[in-house]
Amino acid sequence: MRAVSPSTMRQIDRRAIEVYGVPGIVLMENASRAVAVAVRQKIEEVYGKKKSPRKVAVVCGKGNNGGDGFGAARHLANMGFEVMVFLASPFNEISGDAAVNLKVIKNMGIPVLELKGDGESEKLRGLFDGFSAVVDALFGTGLRGEVGGFHKKLIEAINESGLPVIAVDIPSGICGTTGRVLGAAVKADVTVTMGALKVGLLLYPGAAYAGRVVIADIGIPNRVFEEFEADGCLLEPALIKGYIKSPAPDAHKGDMGRVFILAGSKGMTGACALSGLGAARCGAGLVTLGVPESLNDILEVKVTEVMTLPLPDTGEGTLSEEALKPALEFAQKCDAVVVGPGLSCHRETAKFVRSFVSEYERPMVIDADGINNLSRSPGVLKDAKAPVVITPHPGEIARLLSMTPREVQENRWDVAKKAGETFGCTVVLKGARTLIYSPGHPVYINPTGNPGMATGGSGDVLAGMIGAFLARGLDAVEAAAAGVYLHGLAGDAAAEKKGEIPLVAGDIIENIPEALKYLQKGEKVYGYEIQTYQG
Repeated sequence: MRAVSPSTMRQIDRRAIEVYGVPGIVLMENASRAVAVAVRQKIEEVYGKKKSPRKVAVVCGKGNNGGDGFGAARHLANMGFEVMVFLASPFNEISGDAAVNLKVIKNMGIPVLELKGDGESEKLRGLFDGFSAVVDALFGTGLRGEVGGFHKKLIEAINESGLPVIAVDIPSGICGTTGRVLGAAVKADVTVTMGALKVGLLLYPGAAYAGRVVIADIGIPNRVFEEFEADGCLLEPALIKGYIKSPAPDAHKGDMGRVFILAGSKGMTGACALSGLGAARCGAGLVTLGVPESLNDILEVKVTEVMTLPLPDTGEGTLSEEALKPALEFAQKCDAVVVGPGLSCHRETAKFVRSFVSEYERPMVIDADGINNLSRSPGVLKDAKAPVVITPHPGEIARLLSMTPREVQENRWDVAKKAGETFGCTVVLKGARTLIYSPGHPVYINPTGNPGMATGGSGDVLAGMIGAFLARGLDAVEAAAAGVYLHGLAGDAAAEKKGEIPLVAGDIIENIPEALKYLQKGEKVYGYEIQTYQG
């Protein structure tokens, strides 16, 4: 499912109006009707159809978002609701199509209360007492800068009302590109977004403020959307199912892909074991762990479904520079390599990683300490000969790009793109709504997963899963998308059985088979829903 930034959506709107001749007032009319329907549905859902209270507050700003609110007020009145409009801008600042709709509701006798500004901040307390629901049509995606003063107090009054809130296009105060809260933001139960998903509705914290998302068809010709590239793409079951092919009836283990995982150090044997089992569960025919030789006996006992290859050791339970030659020789027999889980940042290990990444030419996943060992020499990653997938968490990508983790989290979208463009690789930026970016592709947004997966070893499992899909023949972007989506889906299945708090990385591995079954059957995705409204 495509997602667009506010700037792209404005271009789409403009083209529909100026080139295809769809009047802006028509788009606004369709948008306002969709909002009114969503309000009615939410009220009936909360209060019941037979005894639904009938009083709705519509909070409007001065732009087209406010115009959608004025139109929604008219439709709600026609549905039999008692409606009151609260105008957070002076009457004389309303213009264009919004002014047309404002004039109509005034002619209908719908009360419009102009809120004067800071001088009335105290009057906002209890402003929505006696209402059934609040419509947020204050700012939309056109917001510039931080929300403060009177508007911040108004948003706080909406959030403190305790009423169902329906947001128009995007909750006011949420950045439509990054999902950031711009000073203050409306906490919506339902967001009716116009024409296409907005990126800010999919990224946290914006996703947490949006509630259930309804995409409204407002009459923009499909051809217009086809003329613009999507900024993002929400991963969906049908797409991932197409990537994961069933084996041929006469397939043998050599046909299913060989994965070599360079991982582990003293105290970190669990990381390589989890990565190996993640790869095996995703259908890799042969999985081998390349580990420091002093740890080999431990791993041979710890894992039975995967093999081990002891490699020269520093004497401190880490890979030495001397491991390079045998590792490269073995890797040439494999279809994909994973570098990094639990590997350590020992001085010799770092040299090994840099040399291996420079010389290996087949698909490769670089995770955890693989990334950390490249952070001081990121040019090695840029010059890699192999198709590379990196799987950093915010701290790891911050080190690669000489940023702070906070800067990463404030704009994950642009950071993922920057890393992909800088290093010429596929980037999996892990976190709530993991992002996948590779140059020449939209940013893929993953809807699966839950907070219980924020546990040690979860990322090691993911690295192995992506490695398996690379070995099975998917390209870097496809393998990353399949691994990330399935990893989150397995975590959701585990959380449904055990809860989020006790979830551990091994639970994710155990539930990969169930996640694959869900994909094959086309059943629901746990806990995530986007609706469409066709009008």
